[in-house]
Parts: sequence; structure tokens; C-alpha cells
Amino acid sequence: MIILNMKTLVRLFFIFLGTVAVFVFYKTYGLSMLFLLIVGLLALKFVPVLVLPIAIIAIMVHFTGDFSFIADSIVAIFLVIPCSMIAYPVFERLVNSIQKKK
Repeated sequence: MIILNMKTLVRLFFIFLGTVAVFVFYKTYGLSMLFLLIVGLLALKFVPVLVLPIAIIAIMVHFTGDFSFIADSIVAIFLVIPCSMIAYPVFERLVNSIQKKK
């Protein structure tokens, strides 16, 4: 016969509730969001400055469904820089011609 005191029983109950909560969170949001939740909680405990960047990354992961937004952002930056270098003279001429007409 196993004898448990009340303190151990309450501790086991809360461990069970935490495990169920982690499992439900994993099934609902996926592994990447569970990973970010754990990293965010560790950052909140040890490095509070990193909570805001981790929260922003978590929001981006939630809306894109994965960490693919990082690669998409890098590709967008590499496309925007050359396009802006090409478009700047065109827009400058357009603004100058509009100012001359006024």
C-alpha cells in the first residue's frame, strides 16, 4: 500500500495539470510555438530584456505557421534593396517634374 501525504498529493496534481496544459498547448499550436513558449518563459526568468523580441517572433510564427517568415524576410530585404536603388532615380525625376509644373 502506498501512503502519500497531502503535500505530495497536491504537488502531483499540479504537475499533472501542468503536463496536461503543455500537451494541450502542443496539440493546439504546434511544436514551434511550444518551443517559443519555453524560451520565452526562460527569458522572462533569466534575461527579461529578450522577452519583447521573443514575443514578436512568436507572433510572426503564429501568423505564418512556422519559422519560414525569417527566410521570407531575408528574401524580401534582398529584393527590396536593388529595387529601391532602381526606383529611387525614377521617383526623383517624377517629383522634380511635378515640382517644376507647380
